[in-house]
Amino acid sequence: MGKGATLDRLVLEHLPAALRFATRLSGDPQQAEEIVQEALLHVVRRFADFRQEATFRTWLFRIVINVFRDRLPTTHPAEVPLDDGRQETLNRPGTGPAEAAMAAELAERIAQEVSRLPPRQREVLVLLSVARARLKSRLAPFLGSVET
Repeated sequence: MGKGATLDRLVLEHLPAALRFATRLSGDPQQAEEIVQEALLHVVRRFADFRQEATFRTWLFRIVINVFRDRLPTTHPAEVPLDDGRQETLNRPGTGPAEAAMAAELAERIAQEVSRLPPRQREVLVLLSVARARLKSRLAPFLGSVET
């Protein structure tokens, strides 16, 4: 398999996650698409330099972060969704309409407050959220039904 085919496969595999990540960073799905498009241009140009010291996903996310940072002076973030836990709460058995409404209201308020943070602090918070979700997923077999 040639480098072009490998790059195509890697991009297709990680594109949805990169788009979700950029959306969390920017708070705007349209801006996220632009960020990812620009990041993919960098990936194509620099793929020959990719030394595989990190995973492709890590390398791609680093490029997405750099593009996001480069665009900061012209970026006016809307709301930054931190966690998809709202869906988890809404889909939990026994969740009534009042609990669902309260969870949705809290998530909305959190997104508003996160949007007010300076861009670097917002970036750190989003990265921590991504790391937390990854850890939760990896540790799920050991935690059983324990809620975090």
